[in-house]
Amino acid sequence: MLRRPLQGLGARLAVIAAVLAPTLLLWDFEQDLTRKAQEPLLAQSRQALLMMAAADLVEPMWTIDERAIAAAAQRAFEGSSVLRLRARESRPGATPLDLVKPDVASDGIRLATTISREGVAVGEVEIWFDDRQIDRLLAERRQATLQLAGLQVLLGVGVLMSVLYRRLIVPIGLLKRQASEIASRVDVAPVDWSRRDEIGQLGQHLNEVHGQIDQLFDQLEVQKAELEKIALHDPLTGLPNRALFRELTQSSVASARREGGRLALLFIDLDRFKAINDSLGHAAGDAVLVTLAARLRAAVRASDVVCRHSGDEFTVLLRNPHPWEDVAATADRLLQQMEIPVDVNGREATVSASIGIALYPDDASDHEELVRHADTAMYAAKKLGRARCSFYRSEFNEQLQANLKLEQEIAQALKNDEFVLHFQPQVAAGTGALVGCEALIRWRHPERGLVAPAEFIGVAEQCGLIGEVGAWVVRAACAQIRAWKHAGVVFGHVAVNISALEFSDHRLVDRLTQAMAEFDVRPDELEIEITESVLMTDAQTAQHVVERLRGLGLRLAVDDFGTGYSSLAYLKHLRPSKVKIDRSFVRDLSDDEDDRVVVHAIVQLAHMLGSDVVAEGVETVAQRDFLCRIGCDVLQGYLISRPQAASAFARMAGGLQPEVIDEELVSWVA
Repeated sequence: MLRRPLQGLGARLAVIAAVLAPTLLLWDFEQDLTRKAQEPLLAQSRQALLMMAAADLVEPMWTIDERAIAAAAQRAFEGSSVLRLRARESRPGATPLDLVKPDVASDGIRLATTISREGVAVGEVEIWFDDRQIDRLLAERRQATLQLAGLQVLLGVGVLMSVLYRRLIVPIGLLKRQASEIASRVDVAPVDWSRRDEIGQLGQHLNEVHGQIDQLFDQLEVQKAELEKIALHDPLTGLPNRALFRELTQSSVASARREGGRLALLFIDLDRFKAINDSLGHAAGDAVLVTLAARLRAAVRASDVVCRHSGDEFTVLLRNPHPWEDVAATADRLLQQMEIPVDVNGREATVSASIGIALYPDDASDHEELVRHADTAMYAAKKLGRARCSFYRSEFNEQLQANLKLEQEIAQALKNDEFVLHFQPQVAAGTGALVGCEALIRWRHPERGLVAPAEFIGVAEQCGLIGEVGAWVVRAACAQIRAWKHAGVVFGHVAVNISALEFSDHRLVDRLTQAMAEFDVRPDELEIEITESVLMTDAQTAQHVVERLRGLGLRLAVDDFGTGYSSLAYLKHLRPSKVKIDRSFVRDLSDDEDDRVVVHAIVQLAHMLGSDVVAEGVETVAQRDFLCRIGCDVLQGYLISRPQAASAFARMAGGLQPEVIDEELVSWVA
């Protein structure tokens, strides 16, 4: 009796030994290989760090910029493996810079090189590296090896458990077949279980369950009719739900088609119903819905159908309205019923509704078309100012189809890289010197040519593609910055517009960080432009995002300043680097004294708060002269240059050329 357990224990120990033995044998071999592999790499890394430090120090030593020398030496000294760094200039009397990390136990490995420029030695840098770095790496490898060994042990245990589990396959298969017969309600005799263990007891229990389930199914058949009734009606209002409304409408359409009858479908959406839930609570909102549903039912004929479509939406099917004027009269009556205040626990709740109307057979031929067209007409009513009704017109569908087509084309344009950036220069008002540019997206449409953003940005925002378009703009701008830097183009900075929907995207800061790192863009080379409407959507969230952008070192400019409703408040709290005066104020500076007063006040206010001022839309010499007199800092507009391709802007940045700049501006710059 004792021999069998001992044999089982021996088998388990043998399995464990078989799993652990290879790991133990390879332990020392793996450590040796790791050391041999890492030592050349560490040597190369140290040499590379030395060369990078020398390259970083050559310019400061050449220009004798001690602060820059200290900063460059500090950057190299911050390397994890650096113990000590000494930088000496070749000029007489220069004091060597010696940086030593605290608690250095050994001198380490010393590497040195001479720093020279144009064949002239300007100094020398010495770096002592930690000679115990390879030991730390080996320790990390040993830890990984231990983890691998643990994984092997777990796998061995898993194999052992799988062997034990096989003993249960046959009886479990029998249990599975028995359960399947119960689920399919097959009329079979109970299984005779001769086993007296737990599995046998479970089989006997399944036999008992089989009989109980037969009884339950009989009860479910009785309840089925009640459940179907509940499934076809809204539990809150008691009105037919969408599924029943579909059946009734389809039946009415078929009857009208046979008999030449007519139908009208009204799609009703409550205006700003969310405000009731937010202010009075969801229970009050439910009470309002119940009251409004009862009013709708009472305001139409018994032959008509009222349905709760979803949430705060209702649909009404008018059967054989005669004459057609009855449809408009009924819609007006429903609007009046909706606007009557609802008493909720002593408090009045007032709502309005927008109604879209589609007619059969004039506008649609089936239920789906009727609902879709009525829904489209309802949104048209909301755009007209809410609290009104609108009949469906084919132009609605044409516009919808056009927007859908444009949405598909925008998605395809992103895939095919059809977008391009143009750059409009920004110059200093006092000198005419180029200080930067604004990146403006254009669409190289394969059929329509170059498309301005006003024709597709709105649709991109509606369909949710603005985030992808904005991400493309950021990456493209950063890529262009890198290209200009490699080509030696002095471009100042590139300003990128961020829309309200992009600004509310939590991934915005991550996208900017990733793009700047990928294309080696410094914070002073990229500028973010946001409109006042961005800041007014959610002030707290906007402030948080602005702080994160400032944490990246990015400068912020408030675009279209003066067109929002809370300009001064946001200017005070956010303190942007720049304020861009909207072109609507600049356009009439020559003729409108009010605009001159407003622009002058904006410039003074921004300067007092420490912000520079950029004037957009500068197109005339008179506008330019006035802006220069009142102290505007930067000018942007057609007088300076139209937005142009990157290559044209690069030529301009190399030297202002008459072919890309207004002739009068050339004389002004000169």
